Amino acid sequence: MDAYTLNLNFGLLGGAKKKKKKVYKKPKKEKHKKKKVKLAVLKFYKVGDDGKVFRLKRQCDNCAPGTLMASHFDRDYCGRCHLTIMKK
Repeated sequence: MDAYTLNLNFGLLGGAKKKKKKVYKKPKKEKHKKKKVKLAVLKFYKVGDDGKVFRLKRQCDNCAPGTLMASHFDRDYCGRCHLTIMKK
């Protein structure tokens, strides 16, 4: 049996030192929590006197129907495809 035994000590030569744990000086920042608004979709549509529903925001020309653009004071901007349309 001694003739068939192999010496397999070639890969165990010590290795690297252990890393010290970091000591943080300041406490972690609290993440900003988004305020939940119930029925927030109602801000995007308006019901007229005759019962028709109107969109208050413009739809994007490049994206799928239903993608509304953000309305700034001088432009409309799509956050999905980054299309910007300047207002007159």
